[in-house]
Amino acid sequence: MTPDYQRAAIAATEMLIQHHISSAPVSPLPLLKQAPGVLVVSYETMSMDMNAPRQCVMNLFGQNAQDAFTSVNITEGAPQYLVTYNQQLPAFVVHRALARELGHIVLGHDGSRPEEVRNEEARCFAHHLLAPRALIHSVQATGLRLTTEVLGSLTGCYDLCLSCMRRQPPVHVPAELNRAVRDAFLPYIINFCNYQRVATHRDVAALAEFGTYMEGYEE
Repeated sequence: MTPDYQRAAIAATEMLIQHHISSAPVSPLPLLKQAPGVLVVSYETMSMDMNAPRQCVMNLFGQNAQDAFTSVNITEGAPQYLVTYNQQLPAFVVHRALARELGHIVLGHDGSRPEEVRNEEARCFAHHLLAPRALIHSVQATGLRLTTEVLGSLTGCYDLCLSCMRRQPPVHVPAELNRAVRDAFLPYIINFCNYQRVATHRDVAALAEFGTYMEGYEE
C-alpha cells in the first residue's frame, strides 16, 4: 500500500489557510487544542496528575513515544484522541512531533492501514504544515540563499525534519492553495528577508572584529 502524500500535503496546506496562519515557526499545539474530540497533555502534567514518575508515564506509551504519541478511542461512533507529548524537548522538536500527531488526526488514521504508511503520511503532513512549499519558493524568489541554517530560522525545521522532507517524493498542491499561503505569508517573507540581509552583513563585520581581538589574546 502506497502512502497518499498528495492528500497529506493538501490537508496541511488547507489547515494553514483555514486557521489564517501567516508566520513561522508554525505551532501545532493551538491547532490540536482547537480540534474537536482531542485532549492534549504533556508528560509533565500527566505525571503530576497521576502522582507517578515522569519517565514511568512516558514508558506507558512505548519507546516510539519519547517525543509525542496519539491514542484513539471510539466513543458512540466518534473518535476521541489523547495526544501526549514531551515538553522538555527543544521547541522545534516538539513542533515537529505535534505536527506529525496532528497529521494522524486530520488524516483520520484509525489503525486500519499499515503503520509505516500512516507514519509516512503523517510526516508528510507535518513537513507541509511547518515548511510550506509556497513559503520556501517565495523566499527563494527573492534571491536569498537558502542554507540549512536560514531555512531552519525561516520555518523552525532543522536537519532531521529537512532530511525527511528530501526523502519524500514531490507532490502537487493546487495552485490556488499555494497562492493563498504565499499571500498570507508575504509580510513575514519580506521582514524575514530584510532581517537576514542585515544580520548577514552584521555577522560578517562582527566576525572580523572578533578575529582582530583574538590576534592580541595571550594565554
